[in-house]
Amino acid sequence: MPELSVIIPVYNVEKYLRECLDSVVNQTFKDIEIILIDDGSTDKSLDICKEYAQNDNRIKILKQQNRGAGAARNEGINIANGEYITFVDSDDYYPDLKILENLYNNAKNNNVYICGGSLSELHDDNRILTQYTDDTFKGYSFDENKIINYEDYQFDYGFHRFIYNLKFLKDNNIYFPDYKRFQDPPFFVRAMYFAQKFYALSQITYLLRFDHKKVNWTSEKKKALLNGIADNLKFAKKHNLEKLYYLTCERLNQHSEAFTFQDIFNLQLYKLITSIDFTIVKKYNKHFKLSSDINPVTKFLKTIFSIKNKENHKIITILGIKIKLKRKKN
Repeated sequence: MPELSVIIPVYNVEKYLRECLDSVVNQTFKDIEIILIDDGSTDKSLDICKEYAQNDNRIKILKQQNRGAGAARNEGINIANGEYITFVDSDDYYPDLKILENLYNNAKNNNVYICGGSLSELHDDNRILTQYTDDTFKGYSFDENKIINYEDYQFDYGFHRFIYNLKFLKDNNIYFPDYKRFQDPPFFVRAMYFAQKFYALSQITYLLRFDHKKVNWTSEKKKALLNGIADNLKFAKKHNLEKLYYLTCERLNQHSEAFTFQDIFNLQLYKLITSIDFTIVKKYNKHFKLSSDINPVTKFLKTIFSIKNKENHKIITILGIKIKLKRKKN
């Protein structure tokens, strides 16, 4: 029985996989099992997994048809044997070799179901971001080592940087919803809420590769995004988590790039928008506004009528016809 299970979904990441696996197998905490779930890779990712498994008997490999990272993580939860489990995406890695040791020891010493640290982001220009000035992302980092009650935290992102007691997850039936996008926040929020508290480390415990994660927003992924956001809105409202409710509305704004002109007919998006309880949002942030880029009515109106001011002209668009008018000089 290992002390800790590390679950790693793998899908077409041959460029980054070795760095990820090296950061796990070389951790100072040796009493681990490493569960690699190949999610139908079509590149050399599975061959790399087999190569590492030949040299390390702690590694197990599972194969599945392409079902997404959430489904792969759930398979890992079901077969894991560790007292605690954690998750790594195969294009990310641990920036320090003592991370798992520190997480496990602090979880045990403080008698908590969940223990985690701060997050860093690696951008394509090799810039590493560790400080977050945007209030909606400040939950990514902790200033000191201490116990935190989730009602005081109410954050929804960055589940990778934590370890979770496996029995606790199973006893509370906490799994990832079967969505192709935004399956992480519903899992993380439920785990945190039912644990009630967690131990936080100021140490950076996870490095996320950022810029290369471009999303092709298919209708399936849009549906998944809206399902995940709706899940967290309902959960936050049910449990009086006003900050989480506000943050989830901000997540909708932050994913506005997913929606295009065609989404003026997206009934799921329209239902989600009309279900938002703005009295809850305004309690936490009275200045909050829903982005016009995701409001179907506003988006539709903008396509049939808009006014843009240029330096010397005003351009009026009516039903796709542009009228250029000279602006009056003051």
